[in-house]
Amino acid sequence: MGLYKKNKDEIITLQLLSQMLGKIKLEHAAQEPQWAHIILDITPRGFSTGLLKHNEMYFEIEVNLVNNKIIIENSKETKEIKLENGKTISEYYQELLDSTNRLGLPISIHTRPQEMETTTPFEEDVEHHHYDEDVATEILTWFQFAWDVEQQFIAPFRQRKVYPGLFWGTFDVSCIVVYNEFEPFPDDSKVIERAAFDEHMIEFGFWLGDDNYEHPTFFTLPYPFVEGVELETNDEFPEGSYYSPEMAEYLFEMKDGLDQADQKEVIRFMEESCKKSFEYLEWQNTHNYFAELKMEKNKKAE
Repeated sequence: MGLYKKNKDEIITLQLLSQMLGKIKLEHAAQEPQWAHIILDITPRGFSTGLLKHNEMYFEIEVNLVNNKIIIENSKETKEIKLENGKTISEYYQELLDSTNRLGLPISIHTRPQEMETTTPFEEDVEHHHYDEDVATEILTWFQFAWDVEQQFIAPFRQRKVYPGLFWGTFDVSCIVVYNEFEPFPDDSKVIERAAFDEHMIEFGFWLGDDNYEHPTFFTLPYPFVEGVELETNDEFPEGSYYSPEMAEYLFEMKDGLDQADQKEVIRFMEESCKKSFEYLEWQNTHNYFAELKMEKNKKAE
């Protein structure tokens, strides 16, 4: 049984916690295209809003999966909420409200989860209450692995990009290359999609799995979405990667676990699916994207 099916309850609980942080960041971060401003940072300990500001107060909220706590802090004070099995999302939300209020940080967010099957508002959710320290550690390690390979892949690009982070709506660690050609989403009534997909772009991401994909999986999604065409893979792709017409994405499932996950193979998957996506989207003059950086290699590049 894969990671997702084995730990679905724990994953959903963590995603709901990430949505609380994400919705707070949504209200306090300067807005960017493709919702880049709402991405949560992957940290050595978990995931975080990063530095935010309310009035004259700078603050940060982190879900710390190493020490099993939510940490809310400003320059003067720190409040902590314990992560523990049996504590409901409703309880976490109330504790978060209480802690932020004590710091002088009033929170006002839309409490209904988005892009999830569950739609119960945070304050009413007593169904999701699953936390396991070992599972949390494994999830964090996967997220850090994904952040690292995506960072290595996208950092040298000489093109506008969104750096890797946790998209809390879909609970995936992703990065984006943007072509700067407008392509409005066809249904302007869909608030999330119309802002996420309004320019030519390719998203490179990782998610823990779902009911259809039980293993952690890397994906490449071109936009405008692929329709009526089945994109190809060839011998340049790593073994086991493929194109899914149903998902309109290239996929590379990590079926052998994190211990066997190969950074070079994942980067190779992103490179080859990137090239094929360029061809499908008919992007012009992309050769400069890969021009060598004129600097001495640092320890990361060696």
